[in-house]
Amino acid sequence: MTSIPRSSYSFTEQGRVQSVHPDRLSEAASIDANQDGALQEDEIAAYLERTDSMHDHEGHTIDKERVLTEFKFHLRKEVNPEVAGYPSYEDVAADLARLERTYPYLAERVSLGKTHEGRDIWALKISKGARCEDTKSRTGIVLTGCHHAREWMSVQPPLKVAHELLEGYATSPEMKRRVDNAEIWVVPLVNPDGYEYSRNEDNWWRKNRQPVGQDACGEATDAIGTDLNRNYASPDPQHAALYRPEGDTPCSTSDDFGWATSDYPHSDTFRGRTPASEPETQAMLGLELNRGNIKGVIDHHGYGEMVLYPWGHTDQPAPGQERLNEVGNRMNRAIGENEPFRVMQSSDLYPTSGTSDDILYAHGIFNYTLEIGRSFQPPVSQIGPISESVARANMVFIDEVMANGGVAR
Repeated sequence: MTSIPRSSYSFTEQGRVQSVHPDRLSEAASIDANQDGALQEDEIAAYLERTDSMHDHEGHTIDKERVLTEFKFHLRKEVNPEVAGYPSYEDVAADLARLERTYPYLAERVSLGKTHEGRDIWALKISKGARCEDTKSRTGIVLTGCHHAREWMSVQPPLKVAHELLEGYATSPEMKRRVDNAEIWVVPLVNPDGYEYSRNEDNWWRKNRQPVGQDACGEATDAIGTDLNRNYASPDPQHAALYRPEGDTPCSTSDDFGWATSDYPHSDTFRGRTPASEPETQAMLGLELNRGNIKGVIDHHGYGEMVLYPWGHTDQPAPGQERLNEVGNRMNRAIGENEPFRVMQSSDLYPTSGTSDDILYAHGIFNYTLEIGRSFQPPVSQIGPISESVARANMVFIDEVMANGGVAR
């Protein structure tokens, strides 16, 4: 039964009573289990568990207090002040342009497509002769960030890798080897519209910003946004079930696959009107499946300190699981600090469909999802240490794919 919103709700933070913004009253009603108008910490935590925002179980490292603090900015409809230390979309675009200007023989900034709001989805291609040679004969590797808008930290490691590769080219034989012999694509902001909305309007926003218009059954809806990492789909009909598993029908939410993929347009995990319906998903699939040389992909997400590998749609092991586990553990050792991440199959976290990792793996692309940080928007003081440690794991991955290619057929 849907709760009827009260005229006001409050919660306590650092000993002070705070009011929920009027625009968040309906959500507050869903949180307020005992309907007393006061949102308790355990009620908020339970709500975040239900809505795929906080999972407290073995292997998922979280800073509960920090996550709750970040969510309370959302309840008050206030900007998270940490935003000042994170780059804007314009900052990221300018950084990639600056790297292209500084290293014109090694880097090329490329637009993979446009978002609903007209922003370019910028990528930086890094390879010897990037702007003047055909580099498609080299092993292609893609590093992405920010499929989910609120995961601000996920933008940082791809940018860090780009800087290390280019700035170290003249002095580091290892960086030179990677740049000379691979074609590395860095896409720090897969979801620029959602990211900017999260920075400026709602720090808890997850999806992109394209209006849905109609759901999968043609019913009109005022919902905005699709979860990009539930919208991936294969052009090959034999892989159709990776987007919509058997028994999951588009006109019902009661049969949705697991609780982390939804046909309800207002859900944070809405899979989209149709497979690969979103411009951002289309742009990434165009690069990863159509270019022809892409053999490895790392998607950076936040949070939980995990190295996740396929499959996510089933608990059955993926072909080549021994390699996935072995390389994942090497990446984890490179992160350091007594191997804090847990290396695990994605479905062990929770089952999902329409994710990039399963679609890419089905097409022979070796890949991982790195869940970094302990909250969506870690303190600015943590950006540097997290970026540096995760960049080391990326280098291990790049070397592995250069040496051994994609998924063995």
